[in-house]
Amino acid sequence: MGEKLSAYLDLTVAMAIAGSAVVVSKMMVTRVPVFLATELGIAIGLILLLLVTFVIKKEHHRLDKITMAVLLGQALAGIVLYRVFIFWGLQLTSAANSGLISSSGPAIVVILAFFILKEKLSKNNAIGLIFVIVGLLCINLYSYLVEGTLNSSVLGNFLILIAVTGEGLFSVLSKIKCIPMSPVYRTTLVAGLAFICLLPLAIADAWVYPFAEMSLQTIMCIGYYGIFVSFISYVLWFRGIARITASSAAIFISVVPVSSIVLAAILLNEKIQLCHFLGMSLIISGILIATKNPESPSKITGSESNKITVENFKSE
Repeated sequence: MGEKLSAYLDLTVAMAIAGSAVVVSKMMVTRVPVFLATELGIAIGLILLLLVTFVIKKEHHRLDKITMAVLLGQALAGIVLYRVFIFWGLQLTSAANSGLISSSGPAIVVILAFFILKEKLSKNNAIGLIFVIVGLLCINLYSYLVEGTLNSSVLGNFLILIAVTGEGLFSVLSKIKCIPMSPVYRTTLVAGLAFICLLPLAIADAWVYPFAEMSLQTIMCIGYYGIFVSFISYVLWFRGIARITASSAAIFISVVPVSSIVLAAILLNEKIQLCHFLGMSLIISGILIATKNPESPSKITGSESNKITVENFKSE
């Protein structure tokens, strides 16, 4: 049970950081081109990952074609698609709305896990997911009907939805059986592949960008994005999801809108209303219900390979 509580904590912190990334991205989006901003954030995290993986841990694995395909899929879906579309969407909608649209994340992961991994929902998962959906509906209905943001930001909201779909696919791909490796090693490979995929577009952005005019706030945002979003959050996510099903992990994606709404209010002065607090309360209740008496490790898809992954990480 202690191992599962540790997994829940890892996933909660990882998704809280993901929520903060929405706010940090909003602060960067008007100052740095999309592809350049994405690549700089990945580059900083990748430097740390390479140092830990190959210099400190000296971990090496011979990868098969399936593992490489899964890692490339995660790089494209969970990093390239997610971050690029988040940046594009935030040019047209608010950070709070972006976090709210992440409400579709748990449902998307559950649907993808059902079709791709053939996972079934437990009773607690189903009840918890209902709480989460109701809570997120409270937030979304207020945002759209009372604040009247539907017409002005519909395209931005749609782009954010595409990003969340990529994030959901990233989560599901985490459960496909691959060569056993530590979360840090896996994160390094995924970040490296994403860096390579974005490099040509980032170079095009950098060619015309006035780096001498970059503000201290922008530099700090890029640094935060690199260290916390590109490094810490991914390691925590890989470590946490290795110990529970993708459907259970999906519930934790609901932490993203909670984190983004609170931070948007603090850092960007975006308003939080009573129904936002109601929605967040329902979300937290849903998480608690969904994680009560979860499936045993023997029933988890791919548990044998993932168990090795967790043990490797513990040895760091």
